Amino acid sequence: MIQLGLTFSDENGNFPTCDSDKYCIWQFNFREFDLSSDNFAHDSIELLRQSGIDFAKNNQDGVDSRRFANLLMSSGVVLNESVHWVMFHGVYDFGYLLKLLSFHDLPETQNGFFEMISVYFPRFYDIKHLMKFCNGLRGGLNMLAELLEVERVGIRHQAGSDSLLTSRTFLKLHQDFFNGSTEKYSGVFFGFGVENGQ
Repeated sequence: MIQLGLTFSDENGNFPTCDSDKYCIWQFNFREFDLSSDNFAHDSIELLRQSGIDFAKNNQDGVDSRRFANLLMSSGVVLNESVHWVMFHGVYDFGYLLKLLSFHDLPETQNGFFEMISVYFPRFYDIKHLMKFCNGLRGGLNMLAELLEVERVGIRHQAGSDSLLTSRTFLKLHQDFFNGSTEKYSGVFFGFGVENGQ
């Protein structure tokens, strides 16, 4: 894992401000990703470099992923049904996060993967899945945010900025398109699992 962005809010969309006039968003740059030995897509790495990610600095000063995993596991936000996780087309992101938190390889079967996800992240929403139930919405996160008039704060492809945009977009989508609870749409990754009837 290269980066992780976390944005917290209550059910009304209020973000923590950490005694300032700005939102507190967390971005963690991990030290373990190694360009000389890890597999990667060159165009993806170049995109991240253009967005300001300094891989050499991350290797030297980045967060130790095992320590981070231990702290996140003990924080109360994982393994907690009252915490709702939000992502955009996030099956791979959550796969990486699951591997990080469990200290194990991912299950070899889709059923095993979903069972493990349901333990670590009992309630999650994939915005890309929710879009199927909203007439006229299409595209990626940035296009959706523009359609919903949600403004980005920060640099595109930086995990903290992407996290805040994902959270704000989910809140706007919920407000504009869903009357009441979205609970019946939880637990489904776009492209995996139940795709019809939910």
